[in-house]
Amino acid sequence: MNRTDLGTRLRALRTERGLSLSQLESATKISSSFLSLVESGKSDITISRLLRLADYYDVELGDLVEGSRVGRRTIEVVREGEGSVLNSPGEGVVAHFLGHARWQLQPRISEYEPGGTVDVGEGEQAVREMLHHHELFIYVIAGTFEITAHGEEPVKVKAGDSVLVRDGADHVINVGRGKGRLVVVGVATAG
Repeated sequence: MNRTDLGTRLRALRTERGLSLSQLESATKISSSFLSLVESGKSDITISRLLRLADYYDVELGDLVEGSRVGRRTIEVVREGEGSVLNSPGEGVVAHFLGHARWQLQPRISEYEPGGTVDVGEGEQAVREMLHHHELFIYVIAGTFEITAHGEEPVKVKAGDSVLVRDGADHVINVGRGKGRLVVVGVATAG
């Protein structure tokens, strides 16, 4: 993902809504100085913060990451290097989006550093978009993970395991000693 393009999209959303950086800070609890750096393409942003902004603006994460795309073809191809990448060093997670935001299936490969995690906060719709779908398929390419859904006990999975989570996951963490890699395919919920 190009930092400058993301910053431009975020600034456009804020100015279209007539918001100042301080108003956005009050609403999202993300500092205005940091938001300014992100909007100007001078800083990366964590997945959690980006999801919080997408939730506040009521837009899909994919629209922030890759921009709106129009048109629909019978066969759509995303070539190597064309998919969006969301890098969150603070959370130890890199997500490689393999499709377009408008697709009903939302495939990605997620790479987790040891201890890397994505959490879904209560009511954070955009975060839920990443891990909450009608059904969420996860295949573990490498590493050992714990996956939690609906407050139940975590389920531990390792390389070669497949998981189907109905109504989405709340927490995914790499509990292994090395890097972990997942193929994640969510079925977008209507509505």
